[in-house]
Amino acid sequence: MTEAKFVGVDVKGNSIEVAVRPTDELWTAHAGDEGVAEVADRLNSLRPELVVLEARGRWELAVAGALATMGLPFAMIPPNSIRDFARALGRTRRDDQLQAGLLARFAELVHPDPQNVPTEVVQHLTELQNRRRELLEMVTLERTRLNPASPVINKDVQSHLQFLEKALAFMSEQYNRTVRLGRVWR
Repeated sequence: MTEAKFVGVDVKGNSIEVAVRPTDELWTAHAGDEGVAEVADRLNSLRPELVVLEARGRWELAVAGALATMGLPFAMIPPNSIRDFARALGRTRRDDQLQAGLLARFAELVHPDPQNVPTEVVQHLTELQNRRRELLEMVTLERTRLNPASPVINKDVQSHLQFLEKALAFMSEQYNRTVRLGRVWR
């Protein structure tokens, strides 16, 4: 029988810190699209019983959206609940270096109910995520076509890149908006 794993994810500044209980495994990823995908993929392979994130309204929403699309159980916990839990454990000040571990311990000991994300929201997030990934691939491919020796081709490629980057920004905003506005995230 495998041991249940509980995960805490702390998003701060430009990094995503992840702690796993009871193994005390720790890792960090960049707080950007690639980092969110990396964290979600690693957690998907880990198959935790629960992932806890502190609901501060920043990048953790993107992580929560990625977890939802993978069908992973997660809970968004208000900061005051985490502060009260830390106080109960004797931690009187916030120590960001230990925050992911604290969130994992919260998951392990408190067992909060996971967010209930409606199927249609998950499906919509998945579609937006897939389209966004397609646009990122197109932007990457188009950038390889830039040729300093050919100003005419460069002008055409630059024009296409501007179009693709606007479409990418729009898809990103739609994804973030869906995550932010969904009542399931509160």
